[in-house]
Amino acid sequence: MAQGTAAVGRRESGSSHIRRYFDMAADRLGLHAEMRWLLSVPSRELTIEVPLRRDDARLQLFRGYRVQHSGVRGPLIGALRFQSGLELETLRAAAESMTWRCAVANIPFGGAAGGVACDPAQLNHGEFERLARRYGARLREMLGIYHDVCAPGVNAGSETMSWIADEYSALQKDSLVPVLGKPLRNGGLPEREKLFAAATAALIARAARDSGMSLNGLRVAVASLDRSAFHIASALDRLGCVIVAISEAGGGLRCSTGIHLHSLGAHLSRTGSLTGFEGAAETIDVHALDCDVLALGAPEGTLNCAVAAQLQAKLVVETSELVITPDADHHLAKQGILVVPDLVGSGA
Repeated sequence: MAQGTAAVGRRESGSSHIRRYFDMAADRLGLHAEMRWLLSVPSRELTIEVPLRRDDARLQLFRGYRVQHSGVRGPLIGALRFQSGLELETLRAAAESMTWRCAVANIPFGGAAGGVACDPAQLNHGEFERLARRYGARLREMLGIYHDVCAPGVNAGSETMSWIADEYSALQKDSLVPVLGKPLRNGGLPEREKLFAAATAALIARAARDSGMSLNGLRVAVASLDRSAFHIASALDRLGCVIVAISEAGGGLRCSTGIHLHSLGAHLSRTGSLTGFEGAAETIDVHALDCDVLALGAPEGTLNCAVAAQLQAKLVVETSELVITPDADHHLAKQGILVVPDLVGSGA
């Protein structure tokens, strides 16, 4: 669940429900028991202690991870997270999910995931940079453009990815840098976040049309784990949709008549956050909103049966991995709510 979104009910772990999804798919495909076993475990895992000298001279240790699920189809790719309470089981599920997402899209990559268990809000800018760089340096033997490529994830924006790229370049001087999401000045894609948002908006528009919905006046709520919600909302607004809620890192806002995206964009440019904009709040429960479409980027297991019972949306698009539990997925199907799953709806 994105920060700024209220939780309702008990949350399942991502590792438990990816196993259930995998078993259902394996039963349907008639996979041999040995193949099930091979596909159910990561090929390689790294657990490291990352030391950080704080500005007050204290030495603090943070635990970092990188999980490589399967490289059978090609080099691995997966996001990095800097997140409080991050555990190895969560990353195992995320890495496996990425393997299946690449396979469904027929992209020649396998799945990986990594990160550091920390709360970036408790670190100042310099401390967070040192932590990210030290973690990147410890990853260098696992990374490579033909082995494993890092992508941005929770609390890992373009600046964070540039630090990790710098460390890799310094230690592997003759190698191409296996890091995505870098700033344009460091070789990244121009307006990467807007490109991903436009692709997500196009997917939502296609799903809505296929469901018989008109985009003109379509009421949409958008939640994300990062700052992408505004870009997705803006792309949908240009298609004629009415954005009734936005929830992202640091808060959210709602407006039953539609959020004025131009004014919000100007506010975000000035302040960098939703705070202070009319209607903004620390938490927004997007699940119970009166809307036609819910684009939901959230932590694993957020949309469980208790949350599913509150939904008023006719279409749910899962824009981050393993948001919907298997039981909730079954519940939504019985309610006639169309779901675009993470295998299609979520990016890197």
